[in-house]
Amino acid sequence: MKEPEIELSTIPNDKYKKFFARFEEIKTLPVEQWKVVHLLAYFCQKYRQTYQTEYAWKFNHQSPSKCFEVWQISSLSSKLSSNPVILKEYIDWAFETLIPKAKRKLTSISFMTKDEVVNPYKMLLLSGKNPRQANITRTTLLPETFVAIIRNNGFNAATYGDLAFLSQMYQDERWLQMFQQLTSSGFNQQLLIEIV
Repeated sequence: MKEPEIELSTIPNDKYKKFFARFEEIKTLPVEQWKVVHLLAYFCQKYRQTYQTEYAWKFNHQSPSKCFEVWQISSLSSKLSSNPVILKEYIDWAFETLIPKAKRKLTSISFMTKDEVVNPYKMLLLSGKNPRQANITRTTLLPETFVAIIRNNGFNAATYGDLAFLSQMYQDERWLQMFQQLTSSGFNQQLLIEIV
């Protein structure tokens, strides 16, 4: 009797396949309803956008609910907040603030769960300041989501300074519509006044 051939796969079992299939839910599910799987999906999406490669999972346990990455998000939740909106904002902040300063490509999600990273962010959050806006200057790069909205409306801006300059040049209907889209995606127009 011939042995069945076993295919090589990057996904170790069906449990992980089902887990990864849920990643698509972040496209339609409101952030307020996100669970650990959705936060990991968002982290992987940001990682792919930043490094143009997929995040390499540890697969240290046969069950995704007990794997290293799930444990890291659970740890972050206990250190920072269980509110998925705050955790998504933290992931955005980490990719905007920590990764550009990194001397090498970060290969593990654990860079975001270190106390020396989480605690200063938490202090800014508790003080009522928006941590993502605390260090924004004219040369700060705009998040990719904002850049995409700007491009889709026929404009070009890579930094907050670029956007501030353009906002002084344009005030037409198309520009105002774009700003409504930016605002609904979390952009704070007050920043443009503060950085000029």
